[in-house]
Amino acid sequence: MTGFTLKILENEQRAGDKLKTARLKKRMPLEDVSKKLQIRLEYLSALEREEYGVLPSGLYGKQFLKEYCRFLGLNFKQIIVLTPFNEDKEDENPFSQKILRKHKFLVFPKLVRSLIFIALFLICILYLLIYFRQLISPPSLSVEYPNKNLVTTELVIDVRGKSDPETEIRINNASIMSAKDGSFSQEIKLKQGLNKLTISAKKKYGEESIIQRQVLVEENYE
Repeated sequence: MTGFTLKILENEQRAGDKLKTARLKKRMPLEDVSKKLQIRLEYLSALEREEYGVLPSGLYGKQFLKEYCRFLGLNFKQIIVLTPFNEDKEDENPFSQKILRKHKFLVFPKLVRSLIFIALFLICILYLLIYFRQLISPPSLSVEYPNKNLVTTELVIDVRGKSDPETEIRINNASIMSAKDGSFSQEIKLKQGLNKLTISAKKKYGEESIIQRQVLVEENYE
């Protein structure tokens, strides 16, 4: 009777060994890989040592393995069959999905920081443009009295109006005082006949606002 010889096959290389071998071929320390993938060093070390209990539960650990395989140029499907992740069903735990989305967000921290910086920079530029425009734009100016083309017999009238606060007010090129809220009132002497009043308001660095009034003083025959 012919005897049977039992042929002992060598064990296939383990998943952790394949990961470590591929990394060593790239001549990259595990610390450098951790920085590039934004995955904690102890998680990558656990994958190479096949200490899967160190990894987070849910889809997180499986996603780490997938990203590590992609970085090393290994076939993820061939590696995962050698790990306990192959036996796991799709985790429908919404908390696990939330962790995965958070990790994907953290993969691009530089992009997020750059977008925030650009947004803040644009806001600062917009604020400066608005402030500069207000600084050089003409101030508001209104004249309550006298009205346009006023006819009177008085030789003294009270010119009243309002402008922006901290604005220099002039009547016929003579500077007058204004209140904190920008209102002003000034007695002006007139002469018989046609009088021309020029009221102006100007900020320190801005343009000038000008309003003109004509006042006709008639003789008082009484």
